[in-house]
Amino acid sequence: MAELRIDAKWMASVSGEPEVMATAACVEMYVDNISLTRNQDIWAETVRDNVFVSAYPLAMWFASSWWRLNHEPLPTQQPRHDWRMVHELGAANHGFVWPRVIFIPDGEAIHVWAGTSMMPEQSVQYLQALEVPRMITLTGFQQSVERFIYSVLARLDAKGLAGSNLAHLWALVQEDLADPEAVRRRKLEAELGFDPEECPEQALDAALQRESQVGDAALSELAPAIAASGGPPDLALIGQLASADGIVGSPDVSPGSIDHLDHGAPWERAVHDARALRNKIGNVRGPVPDRSLHDLLGMSSEAAAKYSVPVGRSPVAVAIPTNDHRLKFVPRKRNPGGKRFELARFLGEYLRPAADELRWLVSTDLWTFRQKYQRAFAAEFLCPIDSLTSFLNGDFSSYAIEEAAAEFDVSEQTITSLLRNNGYMHDHWTDGMPYRMAA
Repeated sequence: MAELRIDAKWMASVSGEPEVMATAACVEMYVDNISLTRNQDIWAETVRDNVFVSAYPLAMWFASSWWRLNHEPLPTQQPRHDWRMVHELGAANHGFVWPRVIFIPDGEAIHVWAGTSMMPEQSVQYLQALEVPRMITLTGFQQSVERFIYSVLARLDAKGLAGSNLAHLWALVQEDLADPEAVRRRKLEAELGFDPEECPEQALDAALQRESQVGDAALSELAPAIAASGGPPDLALIGQLASADGIVGSPDVSPGSIDHLDHGAPWERAVHDARALRNKIGNVRGPVPDRSLHDLLGMSSEAAAKYSVPVGRSPVAVAIPTNDHRLKFVPRKRNPGGKRFELARFLGEYLRPAADELRWLVSTDLWTFRQKYQRAFAAEFLCPIDSLTSFLNGDFSSYAIEEAAAEFDVSEQTITSLLRNNGYMHDHWTDGMPYRMAA
């Protein structure tokens, strides 16, 4: 995991509002040893790792974005303006030119993207980009931001500006952080895509009432997936899933059946667990027949074949514990390959150690830690990368990929993703950011 560091060297200034003027500084932001503020100052004709701005608007942006910045994942479609305002550093604005940096949480870590910013009309040109996003632990990110905010507040105190809007806003954040019930509500509001106290009370109460039914971790996957599907968040979908028909199964394995990797990125843990399960079932390299997958989940292949997905496009698929210690699987994929991959995702999620044995298992299109783990587990379990590359034998043409997809009974997209994630193929998209951004 990487480390975030934000430092401010206080400077003199003679313009701006009192708080802005008092916190004029050369600010530098690092992820490990990489300066995200490295810039060329066009007027001064210099290149340096810090930039002359005011630290006040940056601290205000961190404080006002706190809950969503820490808990609102990347949506499945192009982010809306309000999402970008609380995740893109440039929204700190206040007339200053900020680096092109995006912070996105996945439930366990904060992912940091950074790109160059070379607009001709800007007096400051940011030179540093991250080739791949860096991961910062959620706690590490929070501690780094807190240290920066407290340094700005100390500077304001020293300048006789203790009663600033920043001080008031940060006091409210601290008050919420000290109250477990407030944390619960703020976190859920953020997962639903709302600022504090902006979520419709009816939607928030409906979500909170479902928490004991589905489990806290499951709700943190369900809420943003439902919110990301567009329109006001309709939590009635949870009730519809609970009463829906499904495929009943009693898994033949348990989290204790394999040794787990308890550190690393989600795909690293997933690949380890998928290989451990293959070793356990005695199939290290070969394709996994549908019946073997169904047997592991303790479901009937006939029932799986007969199951009909409800009409409409659900943003989530779930597996719900029943009173007799079985699971009711409610898939959402209609095509055979999609169903197969979805069931493998459920298998991976079921095998993940969890404190709450009665939790719902949730599969979505979001890029949270759990969903990234599920996709990586399913891909490696159904199509081990070593077996795939051996089958392809250096041929990565579309025809060879089509043959590999048929051999392992997965989609061509799964094959392509495996090859890209393991460095055998590369994206032609070079922007390096998680979504399309304006030039």
